[in-house]
Amino acid sequence: MLPHPFQEAVWIQFVELVWAAIHTVSTCAHNHSTINATKGSVGCSSAAESISQDTTTESTSITSFIAVLKLRCVNTNRQIMTCLFRVLHIILKLLKLNDSELKDDFICLSIHHIQKLHWDPGYRLNAGKVVSIVTDDRHSLTKDSAQFGIVSGSLLQLLCSLVEQSDTEDTDLRDIFVELADVIPRLATFLQEQQDIPKSLSQYSKHKILMLMIRLKPHIQQNCSHVVCLLKLLQRHFQSPLHEPMFQHSTKLENCLEGSPFLLSGVGLGELQDKSTRHLQRQAMYLFLSCSIVLACSGNDSRLKCSCKRDQCCHKGEGCTDNCNYFGLSEISVWFQRCCLDKILDSKSSTDIVLCFLQLYMEEDDMLFIILLQLLDAPLISLAIDKMETKWTSELIGAKLFSVVFDPVRIFHQWLSLLHYDHLVLVDYLISKDVGVHCAQYLLRCLRLVSGCWDAFVDDSVYEAQIQKFNCKRQRTLKNINSLTGSSMEGTKLGSSHDKENKSKEQLFLSAKVCLLSLKRTLEDLHKKDLFPYNPKPLLKRFEELCVQY
Repeated sequence: MLPHPFQEAVWIQFVELVWAAIHTVSTCAHNHSTINATKGSVGCSSAAESISQDTTTESTSITSFIAVLKLRCVNTNRQIMTCLFRVLHIILKLLKLNDSELKDDFICLSIHHIQKLHWDPGYRLNAGKVVSIVTDDRHSLTKDSAQFGIVSGSLLQLLCSLVEQSDTEDTDLRDIFVELADVIPRLATFLQEQQDIPKSLSQYSKHKILMLMIRLKPHIQQNCSHVVCLLKLLQRHFQSPLHEPMFQHSTKLENCLEGSPFLLSGVGLGELQDKSTRHLQRQAMYLFLSCSIVLACSGNDSRLKCSCKRDQCCHKGEGCTDNCNYFGLSEISVWFQRCCLDKILDSKSSTDIVLCFLQLYMEEDDMLFIILLQLLDAPLISLAIDKMETKWTSELIGAKLFSVVFDPVRIFHQWLSLLHYDHLVLVDYLISKDVGVHCAQYLLRCLRLVSGCWDAFVDDSVYEAQIQKFNCKRQRTLKNINSLTGSSMEGTKLGSSHDKENKSKEQLFLSAKVCLLSLKRTLEDLHKKDLFPYNPKPLLKRFEELCVQY
């Protein structure tokens, strides 16, 4: 049902009114002098003034409302801004629920006004310091800083809702989303400088900023300079979760996240912090790898545009020669060397890295499959390095080894092992409303890979040979005596139990084979009974191709 023109105008006017109130409260709260406020010298922000002037319907009422609000700003506090942001968030939820045609207008209007917000850290979102600072002896925090965290959290919640989760760009809203991307650096820097925010609110804000960056990436990745900006933001503001060792936490798959990792009820403080830290680590690493791989493969995509040479603030990193391709590869190389490279002594150690990585993501199903789909592009990193000049390849040994360690066929094998080769778990994934589509995409691509690399799926020696080859190159490059000693010792240990390991590998292959065949039979049975939620024929066709190999 199409909205009546008058109703549409009223809705737009109401949203404009809410934003006018936000700008007015923000400015008044910053200039909180009671004398100036009562005299009317506290001016409405330019954004609010322009709104009141541009409104054609009931403009007198809106202007009067703003005037009254200015007179009342002596009693202003951050709770008003929080409530206004929540009002906008609720309106957007209702528009989405009703699939309203006003949704896009609301998104464009809101992003336009968000860009007009002041981001000077001294202003604290221009929320001012009207609220008295009261020390909380229990947590050594202030109510003022806590309220600031709640205001920024409400704004971030609205921002994330404005950008819906999608694997592809929205061509209709692409330009406005690109404009929103320009807000992220200011917002991240602004929040980073608020050191007195409670830790739980700080973690939540980081989570929301990362979520916003992840959701924006499909819409802005056609321009390399935007992707480079995302990487630099990660390096500047998310060093801790990005570089935290994956081996630091003991992973228990039975302790999967239940709801938000920032939910306070039902968990102790230590457990809550551990969950939120691991959640941030998952987000940061996924965004980092996704952006780095896009840049690493940028030379093969003619659709990508690059304005980095003209945008000094987005590019010109150390060791970067204005080449986004090299920049992406070098970022992966440095990250992998810092986080994991010292752990790789042989194929067993590399397997441990893969298992820890997968276990980290198996705590959240939705993030599990988007990272698994992303890692299918890992071989492209090696191909990109092979096309580069020889003088650069020694600096990219970490990226080269990353592409070998995270070989997609190997990842698929290890993932099945973590599921204990239970085909019913795969069925649950496939019929899930949340991750079913992504799981089907991943299985389709993996089955095609296995069909084309059957020897690698059956025999692990090819993978082990690659690991040994690149590990030797790394040792020569880094000249690390400790690594050489460790590698030699581990090699001897593996050699002494060679026959036992071969039998174990053969059993793992048989378990994977039984799992896939059982999944095929279950899908066929569900399809015949018309119990599968969507058409599984593409998957069944892939299974038929794979069965030829058995």
